[in-house]
Order: sequence, then C-alpha cells, then structure tokens
Amino acid sequence: MSYELRRDDNRNNRLSSFLLWEGNLETSKIHPIKRNVYFIEENTGRKLILKGHSNEINMKQQWEFFESIRSKEIVPFLRFPNGKKEITTGTNYFWTISPYVSGRKLNYKYQEDRKRAIDTLKKFHQKAQEIHVKNMVRKQLFYKRWTIRLNKFKETEHIFYKYRFEKLFNDITSTMSQYIDIVSRYPWFQEQLDAERKGIWVHGDVASHNFIQNEHTFIIDFDLLQSTSQIYDYIQLGQRFLPFIDWDAEKLLAYNVVTDVDVEKYLLSVFIPSDLLREWLHFLNRSIPNNLYTYLQSLEEEWIKRKKFLNMSKIMVK
Repeated sequence: MSYELRRDDNRNNRLSSFLLWEGNLETSKIHPIKRNVYFIEENTGRKLILKGHSNEINMKQQWEFFESIRSKEIVPFLRFPNGKKEITTGTNYFWTISPYVSGRKLNYKYQEDRKRAIDTLKKFHQKAQEIHVKNMVRKQLFYKRWTIRLNKFKETEHIFYKYRFEKLFNDITSTMSQYIDIVSRYPWFQEQLDAERKGIWVHGDVASHNFIQNEHTFIIDFDLLQSTSQIYDYIQLGQRFLPFIDWDAEKLLAYNVVTDVDVEKYLLSVFIPSDLLREWLHFLNRSIPNNLYTYLQSLEEEWIKRKKFLNMSKIMVK
C-alpha cells in the first residue's frame, strides 16, 4: 500500500511539474478520475478537469467548436494560464483543461431527469448551428458503424452456442441485419451533407453520465462531436430511455423530439439493438468476464422487450 501511495505521489509530482512548466498552471491538488482524466485544483482555488487526448485533430475540432458556439449548456475547454490551448510532452497525448462542474449525473430511471436531458439537448442543438471548423472530423454514418459492431458481435457466436443461446444469437443477427438494411434506405448521407453545409452539430454521446445537474443541467465530454443530422442524438437517447419507459413507443414519441415526417425512421433506428451489442462487447472486454450464463439470460430478456417495441412501432407507422 505504501508503495502504491509513493508511486501515485511520484506520478502526481511529475504531472504537477509538467503543468507548471508547459502551462504555467500551479496546482495544489491532483486526483485521477479515470484514465487520462484528472481533477485539478489550482493554488488560487479554481477547480478544473485535465484531460489527455490521443487524437489531435479531434481535440482541435472541439477547440474550434467551443470558440464558435455560445451555449450555457456546454462545458468548454479553457486556455492554460500562459495562453496555450493545449500542452503536450511531444508523445501521444495532448492535454486540455475545462471548468470543473460540481453536481450529480443524470439518471434516466427518473422521468424528471429524462426531461432534463431532452430540454438541455434541444437548447444545445439550437445553438449548435452555423458553426464551421477547419479541423472537421468526418465520421461514417451511424448505421455503417452499427454494421461494424454487428460484425464484431458475430465473432462471439461460439459463446452463444456454448451456453445454448444459439436461437438468441441467430435472431439478433438476422433481425438487426434486416433493419439496418431498411434504415439505410433513408437519405442519411444527403442529410449529413446538408448538416455539414449548414454547420449543424450533434454531441454524439448522450449517456446519462455526460449530463451534470446542479441548479442547471450541463453537457460534458465532446469527444464524439460530429457535424450531422441532429436526429442522431435523439436516436441514441431513445435507445437509452427504452428500459425505463417499458419499451413503449408511444411514451417515447411523447417526448416530441422528431417531426411527424421522421417518426418512422426514428422508431426503426431506435429499435436496432446497437446499444445491446455495445454493452455485450464491453462486458466481454473486461479482463475475466464472469456470469456469462446470467448475462445471456438478461440479454435474452432485453431482446424480447426490444421486439415488443418494434411490433408496437410497426403498428404506429402503418
């Protein structure tokens, strides 16, 4: 234990010296939050978040975006005391600072928090327009990224067969392939080009932990910031809401995040279980996955409920 403390102290001392030397930032406290993310308190008492970025272009895109947008809902980057936008050791990471926002993360289990997320996202979307950057990171359309995820999911077929969940595996893969094909027929590419031309942006990762609530609701972590149709944020949000609204399509539409003309493509996109596959792959990426059988049981239950949502959606859009 004492060795670990000494090792952490040495690491913090090196980081403190780096921040002072490269950014003229004098620290009194440094606490790690997660990999390459730290809570920092300056000698002045100002509290900051220090973050290391491995993708320089992505980081520069965020900086340009923050300099152009005027939104009370976001937590942007700040310059270091010496005026630098980022500092680097010349290796793989570029470090930025942001204001530390005290508060709690939203919890989509609660109706009030779901409303807060939607209201905050709508306000952000209103401001995230007519913003053009030089260092734009163009990403694949979401359904193409989901196809890549599906292919990774297919590589885990042996696990389903080992635990006798082959029917579940085959149902998920065939149904997801079918609906990715259906959803791909909508004019997403043209919508993305229009968004890029008009400078329209999405946050890209509307997980509940990226909303901080105190007397105000803030959005943090813009690593997946993208210029594309803003319906993408609502598709993600819809997928995250489903377990807490009993997979009810009517309850989802009651949040009024899409126009009537977009209802069909919205519901069919929300149905595609990309989020279930994401969580399954994350589960397997842990060092030693435990309770595989139990997890597969819960995945099967989630899938049954997801198909209930699909059946209701198909009735509604007829």
